Amino acid sequence: MNINATLLNYYQLCHRKMWLHYHAIRMEHTSEVVYEGKLIGEESYPFRADKNEELEIMLPLENEKVVLTAKIDFFDAKRGIVHETKKSAAKEWAHVAQVQFYLYLLQKNGVEVSHGVIEYPKLRQTERVTLGEEDVQRIEANIEKIREVLEQEQCPPKLPISKCKACSYFEFCWVGDE
Repeated sequence: MNINATLLNYYQLCHRKMWLHYHAIRMEHTSEVVYEGKLIGEESYPFRADKNEELEIMLPLENEKVVLTAKIDFFDAKRGIVHETKKSAAKEWAHVAQVQFYLYLLQKNGVEVSHGVIEYPKLRQTERVTLGEEDVQRIEANIEKIREVLEQEQCPPKLPISKCKACSYFEFCWVGDE
């Protein structure tokens, strides 16, 4: 089983979305919100690629058939800083959890990390993200909970419709419902 940063992010938002994504039911390609996020990520910092590296990292868990993976957009290896760009006009806990997951994977792989930075170009703000012992414990507990949800045969229930309006799975989950 591969648990990646996208699944961890979705776990914070909606277990149903996470389960569907893991089981290869993908709706992101139909979403203008997702497309806009990709554009913002690519165009907000055009010169960053010259001095920072995209990084793919994995961590097999001992005695388990689970591999943790992440694709980090920009990693400043000299300073040990993970950069994540979000299109959102609101800060969300899922963003912090995702960057902490990156820091966790890097540290577990013996890479020196200082902190992460979430950049919100629409808000013209940044948020510094660190990883403490309590965060590590929460990540490890979440990995186990994610695995449990993904192993369920049934798709988890929908959230209330008010939480789903901007989701790429909105029509999939709510078509025909009022």
